[in-house]
Amino acid sequence: MDSDEADRREGPSDLSPAEAFALVGHEHRVAILRALLAESRDGEYPASFARLRERAGIEVSAQFSYHLDELTGHFVRQTDEGYELRYAGWEIATSILAGTYNERAEFGPTPISGDCPECGAADLQAAYREEWFSIRCAACGSRHIRYPLPPGAIGPRSLDEVLSAFDRYVRTQMELARNGVCPGCFGVMEVRTAAGEADESDFPNGRVAIYDCQRCGNRLYPPLGLFLLGDERVRQFLWDHGRPPSETPFWAFEFCVSDEAVAVEETDPWQARVEVTADGETLVATVDEALQVTSATVE
Repeated sequence: MDSDEADRREGPSDLSPAEAFALVGHEHRVAILRALLAESRDGEYPASFARLRERAGIEVSAQFSYHLDELTGHFVRQTDEGYELRYAGWEIATSILAGTYNERAEFGPTPISGDCPECGAADLQAAYREEWFSIRCAACGSRHIRYPLPPGAIGPRSLDEVLSAFDRYVRTQMELARNGVCPGCFGVMEVRTAAGEADESDFPNGRVAIYDCQRCGNRLYPPLGLFLLGDERVRQFLWDHGRPPSETPFWAFEFCVSDEAVAVEETDPWQARVEVTADGETLVATVDEALQVTSATVE
């Protein structure tokens, strides 16, 4: 039996959520998890007992040993080479660094560069409140995006860097959803599409697609155009018109913040048409029920 198989068979039994959080309810245990994360990045890993104690900064050996033993099994794995994080321990340690549980940050509304895709005014503003990042136009009042973002994304970056990180974060989260993975709990994400005229109570703001997580209930209302940015034909069209999608934030494209350019053409099987316009030229993309681009032609 290899070590991985032995670990799977002899691993700890499941804990209740309350029991799991109680296990990390001490500053020494938090210090140990953070020390292991740091060692995995730039130190001795798996970490020896002595090395880990030094990195965690816990002077009394008996205290360190006790708290390490409490973590070992569910959050920490002991191997012949030393100690390493289990996935649960890595999640806790990285969430602490992201500020998810204990940090607060806010700024704005702050002017940012770029033109409003709705009215064309150079009056975009970004704001961060209550762990939600938003971008809106002060001129016409349109809100182009509002999405949760961990506080840890704010502190170490300039505003331009935050905007770039947010752009990539949202694109990645939406791609996870399209591939059936909940960005929050990693449960199964299922898509529902509107049949013709959208029911406003179920498909708000004119949206034609909704993602629902079957485990945690997370619900996403992405504009259909967000899923076009990964298609090579759409990307080439935007490149040809001086708007490279890899260098342009998604909120600069009207088709990525609104479904006004979307028309549901068929319901069985489901099919929608999305118009992407640049410099007076229009690319018409056809999207299927999996929100994949099946064709893209210039009209």
